[in-house]
Amino acid sequence: MKWDFINIEDVASEEHIHPDDVGAGDDFGANGGANQQRANGDGGRAQGERVKDDGGDQDRLPPLPFINMSRWDDEPVPEQEWTVHNRIPNQQCVLFSGQGGAGKSTVQLQQSVAHVLGRDWLGTMPKLGPALFVDAEDPSDVLHRRLAAIARHYGVTFAELIKGGLHTISLFGQDAVLVTVGRNGKVEPTQLYHRLYQAAGDIKPVSIGIAASANVFAGNEIDRTQVQQFVSLLARLGIVANGSVSLISHPSVSGIVSDSGISGNTQWHNSVRARSYMKGVKPEDGEEPDNELRELIFKKNNYGPLAETILLKYKNGLFLPVMGPGSLDRATQEARADEVFLALLDRFTKTNRNVSDKASRTYAPSVFAKEAEAKSAGLNSKALEAAMRRLFAAGTIWNEDVGKPSRPQYRIARKA
Repeated sequence: MKWDFINIEDVASEEHIHPDDVGAGDDFGANGGANQQRANGDGGRAQGERVKDDGGDQDRLPPLPFINMSRWDDEPVPEQEWTVHNRIPNQQCVLFSGQGGAGKSTVQLQQSVAHVLGRDWLGTMPKLGPALFVDAEDPSDVLHRRLAAIARHYGVTFAELIKGGLHTISLFGQDAVLVTVGRNGKVEPTQLYHRLYQAAGDIKPVSIGIAASANVFAGNEIDRTQVQQFVSLLARLGIVANGSVSLISHPSVSGIVSDSGISGNTQWHNSVRARSYMKGVKPEDGEEPDNELRELIFKKNNYGPLAETILLKYKNGLFLPVMGPGSLDRATQEARADEVFLALLDRFTKTNRNVSDKASRTYAPSVFAKEAEAKSAGLNSKALEAAMRRLFAAGTIWNEDVGKPSRPQYRIARKA
């Protein structure tokens, strides 16, 4: 069963997914659920299935799948993985809200393109890889116009976007519901969800954008349990893809007034691990309003610091950061961090001290942060990690194979 993705080589095509084309499918997790049960050590039995106690006639429930922590004293503590550093955590669902017409879908498409190209997105370098954008609000010709503007900004063609792994779907005017609610009040995935889950497993997108919650969620937005179940199902898409899911939503009137940026109940805020809110900029007293200005406010980040609010301006079909008073200072600091990283890499390479981009004892940012050059420049491991990401994205450094054919090993090196 295949998705009818929009062909962005002929993006004005009228071919879309139609509900009648969706074939009958098994309940969600018919295979994956069984695999998870086996992985949890319950022999593939359904949750709650009773097993016979060898010691008597009384039945017992299968044991809980406790985490094995016996090797944690000897293993390195895993570092947090990000789809967008300090903004969007990997394998999680995040909420991206804003009033209608604020520009959320455009910003989400900008992020998708940045992923597939390995280019800057609003001042940061996203994880490189395929991206998927599901739009239930707009037809394919709107996606065509928006992507054309973004492609011009990055100086690329649609062929390059396709090669990088950009996938888009328009469900405009169709049944786009991903979950419904059964008579027992439990949220149930639809066949369309099954198809999206299958596509996420096949494509492995590092970013899945969905516009918007009102189109895909047929539950009660003020029911905390239903909201939590819905977000958990979206998180499963991120897990199977090893990426993140960004759900676009619209705030209620009270959410706009209170500046919370959400609608329904607080579970929309609590259930996601990160959340951002895009809104217009209120003019100061005596100033004329600028309808092309937006604020992107980061409201929540469970796994890292809250990112700074970004001031955006609509220009040539997309939203770009406005240079503020501290922007040049940040640019100077980043350039200095890049220089120090490369200088230390050269010195380490010259003395055959290999460093890695993977979490280990040779993790380059952590190792370099201990050196005198980094300390004198006031650079910590986080600043050097950001420098490493920029240098990889720019093609200045790469992972060089220094191992044997039977046992590959890699080190960071300058790219010739």
